[in-house]
Amino acid sequence: MPDPRTDNLHLPGADIYYQVRGQGPALLLIPGSNGDAGLYEALAGLLADRYTVISYDRRGFSRSALKEPPPHGWTPAGWLRTHTEDARRLLETVATGPAHVLGSSAGAVIGLALAAGHPDLVTRLVAHEPPLTPLLPDAARWQTFFEDVYVTYRRDGIGPAIQAFAAGTGLGDLRKPADADAGLLRRVMGNFDFFLAHEVRQAPCVHLDLAALDARQERIVMAGGEARESFCHRTSAVLADRWGRRVADFPGDHTGYWSRPAEFAGTLADALAKE
Repeated sequence: MPDPRTDNLHLPGADIYYQVRGQGPALLLIPGSNGDAGLYEALAGLLADRYTVISYDRRGFSRSALKEPPPHGWTPAGWLRTHTEDARRLLETVATGPAHVLGSSAGAVIGLALAAGHPDLVTRLVAHEPPLTPLLPDAARWQTFFEDVYVTYRRDGIGPAIQAFAAGTGLGDLRKPADADAGLLRRVMGNFDFFLAHEVRQAPCVHLDLAALDARQERIVMAGGEARESFCHRTSAVLADRWGRRVADFPGDHTGYWSRPAEFAGTLADALAKE
């Protein structure tokens, strides 16, 4: 697999590390709260024969260094605005026209906001298990849960908070590939602190522009993994139901793009090819 081209996009407050590989229509991969492009590496390599695949470390994660701290008390709206703007600027810098987009987890939330606010940039979006608490009938319970995870982090540290988060969301059994890169694992584990400090209360609690999404829903595929009772699969189902569709089944769990990249790549390519 040829090495990707790497560069940094210098934006207000952060330098965004990104990778580009392959040729063909642009495909942007937006990472979730692991924050690291490396979890998409195998998937990107499998798709590079038909797409120009763009992946990146999100602001504050791994190799996308902050030049200034995030605002104290970053609101869900502020979080979404900042990360959506980063994705927009990256596409406008690297892509030569509209792009397909895959976002998973928090990355799917960003992808939905990008499709709603900048439809000229998005050909088709696959939104894989976005954590959209406000859409659920038990939204208040979930908002309290994420606040409690943050309180646990502040009081007891990273380990207990991550355990509480994984158990409460049903994401506690995520599997990593047997050949997972040790350096990538170190980066991802190093991202837990930033995630708990600046994202665990923000990403799940944003309010999307549903009217704008309704107007563009024919370009959006709501996707989910095999754990259909998990928190994030439920939120995919809410939007799919709103548009009279079923959740598109993708292989693996919440990180199936990492644990089962070959199957995931085939399913993704099929979803992007449908009119």
